[in-house]
Amino acid sequence: MKMKYYLTLLTFVLSMILSFSGCREYKTTTKINSDGSCDRTVIVKDKTVLPDSIVFPIPADKSWKIERTKAKDDSTQTIYKATKHFDDVNSINNEYLDKSKIGIRTNLDKKFRWFYTYFTYEETYQSFFPFKKIPLNEFLTKQEYELYLKNDTTKVFKKRLEKYAEENYFEYFFDEFLSLLKKNKIADLTPDFVASKKSVLFEHISEHGDKTEDLMKYLEKVLGTKSVWKLRTGIDNIVKSILEKMDQFSTANGSYKNEVAMPGIILNTNAKTVEGNKVIWEFDEDRFCYEDFTMQVEARFVNTWAFIVSGVIVLVAIVLLVLPKLRRKKVV
Repeated sequence: MKMKYYLTLLTFVLSMILSFSGCREYKTTTKINSDGSCDRTVIVKDKTVLPDSIVFPIPADKSWKIERTKAKDDSTQTIYKATKHFDDVNSINNEYLDKSKIGIRTNLDKKFRWFYTYFTYEETYQSFFPFKKIPLNEFLTKQEYELYLKNDTTKVFKKRLEKYAEENYFEYFFDEFLSLLKKNKIADLTPDFVASKKSVLFEHISEHGDKTEDLMKYLEKVLGTKSVWKLRTGIDNIVKSILEKMDQFSTANGSYKNEVAMPGIILNTNAKTVEGNKVIWEFDEDRFCYEDFTMQVEARFVNTWAFIVSGVIVLVAIVLLVLPKLRRKKVV
């Protein structure tokens, strides 16, 4: 196994994922009803749509109505469509409990104000970058990150992102390595001793070692003991775990479109497109790669019945006030 290759591949895959939209298309539509229920549809367009092999959570169980058709504009593309009704918008979250997939959280806040009901809907795509022990803000400020999201792909930002990926990769490897040491309890290779060599290990693991054999030799040299060879199988497993995470990470590549139809009039949203009572977000995977992306929309729904009831109450009140006066006039 090539340790240096893995680091290079990680940053390469990272840059490729963040530079291209890919051919896979994701579209999610959610129609919010005035009673708090909703109808949700998830559509994926790709050459092959295999829910288990894609990190984006694609509905596949029998509670959803599933349809597979060929794209009219390209017969090589498959359109996977899943539709389901939810009695409560917040119950959508139960569909996204798989920790191996991109996390999606929804929330509907409903406030009754007699004549109007105010709805605030939020949907969050959670960051899916697999190695993030060190926070991104140690490499890019919030303002710089926003510039990056606006396609300001300067070399400075790119290098910082590569450094972010590299250091977090190492942190994952190092934590797993320490866990391996604690399990094996090797007398001349204690976790505290290895921790004292962390900076040196980072330098060697980042810059040297074309194969696991070479990596083991570097570990032996830096740590000064042949006991490290007892951990070769464990280290192989750590690297395999890293590769699996990278493979899964790469499947998020694609274009995303999220449409939400609200009851009533749209009052506020962070969506760039508003069409009547519908808001639309269109973005690529880089929008939620490192940091969570929350889509929000607020709407006001007219309670027609409240106006009618209020009108009736006012009318009755007027009658009750006027009627006694009319009776007194007749008596006089």
